[in-house]
Amino acid sequence: MDISIERRPNDAASGRDAAVVVLAVAGRIDAETGAELRHAVAEELRRGGHAIRLDCAGVRFLSSAGIRVLFDVHRAAKTAGGTCLIGAASEPVARVLELTRLAPLLMESRQASGPERRPEAGPSGGTTAGRDLRVGRVVLVGLESSGVAPLAAEVIACGEPLRGRGGEAVHRRMAADAFGLGLAALADDRPLPMVAGEMVAAAGAVFHRSPQPFAAVDYSLAEGGLVPGVRFASGMLWHGMPGGRAGFEPADDEPAVRFDDLAAAVLAQSAAECLALVVVAEVHGLVGAELIRPLAEAAADDHPHSGDPAVAASWLSFSREPVHARRTAVIVGVVARGHAGDPWAGFTRPLAAGGPAGHAHAVVFPLRPLRRGVAELAPTIADLAASHPLAVMHLLGDPEPVLGSGQSELVRGCCWFAPLEAAPRPPEEVGR
Repeated sequence: MDISIERRPNDAASGRDAAVVVLAVAGRIDAETGAELRHAVAEELRRGGHAIRLDCAGVRFLSSAGIRVLFDVHRAAKTAGGTCLIGAASEPVARVLELTRLAPLLMESRQASGPERRPEAGPSGGTTAGRDLRVGRVVLVGLESSGVAPLAAEVIACGEPLRGRGGEAVHRRMAADAFGLGLAALADDRPLPMVAGEMVAAAGAVFHRSPQPFAAVDYSLAEGGLVPGVRFASGMLWHGMPGGRAGFEPADDEPAVRFDDLAAAVLAQSAAECLALVVVAEVHGLVGAELIRPLAEAAADDHPHSGDPAVAASWLSFSREPVHARRTAVIVGVVARGHAGDPWAGFTRPLAAGGPAGHAHAVVFPLRPLRRGVAELAPTIADLAASHPLAVMHLLGDPEPVLGSGQSELVRGCCWFAPLEAAPRPPEEVGR
């Protein structure tokens, strides 16, 4: 392709902002070369370079498709709370942008107040508050305490359906303040043992994957008077928005944050035995499993919890290596200290050797660059839910040396958390 893109260190001595990343572009920006420029800007956003200056002095041709590329990368950076502006332009580029009246929008020198400067903020526009705190290999950005008032959580039929001993479906309505995860299905007339699969519910949005290989993700969103219904075979849910929150990013030169490290870092900030945890993050790689057979087929010696690896592999599709890099995920789960007598013991498993226990499901979306720091939870979920979900999976750690897949890793993002307590079981809404 007739384009070259060179990443140059910014010259702080020239009076320019040293935090700005300079991408020197030369050649043509058109329909064929535009993908390379989009990718270069996306990589900078993924790495945290949210102030980007394009040096287009070496660009000799800019087509209408190329204009669209420049507009798209400008918008992507703005969505992430940063800027991507043209700092220098060749005569062909300057002329085209002047004629199309886009120079004031896309060219740094034409902006009356200079490059856009914003406080650090989340996707919903909330500014960073609280304190920054390093915990091991994780930096919590703008940490705000969740307080001590717990949210009431309900655990449903934990584990039994996986062994072929499931009962009737448990119906729950997932309002805008409801969160849940487990093996479940959307409310319809199909027998639950045939359709129960990986499910994530967050802030009025429910995402469900059918129990079959390569299944598409179905979903239902709370809109107007519509409140999504879920039929649980097994799982957990709570009502109430977590009060604690923090942005997070890797410490030092680490490329990403391990999910178990993030869970431990957040749990360390609370005196609670168990926390509700919601995470929105850019993905470095997820490790997990997906149910690929209906629970209706489970039998005493043939079920997902079988100790025989060959039997388990017929039920679950395991990620052989971290998957979904360069995408954005919403993770809903719980993390617990795992002490003796833990009421969550039947629902949680150790996230890593010597670490906390937990249980988490993730729903994956196309990449949406995230602003650094804290954000408002409900608008963040609504923004992602407007795009098409790509996958739902149960997150696992695979610590086997050499051949193991390792841990799920996240580039950066925001998490919300609150203490959990086991709620009295409400009257059941049951049905086949």
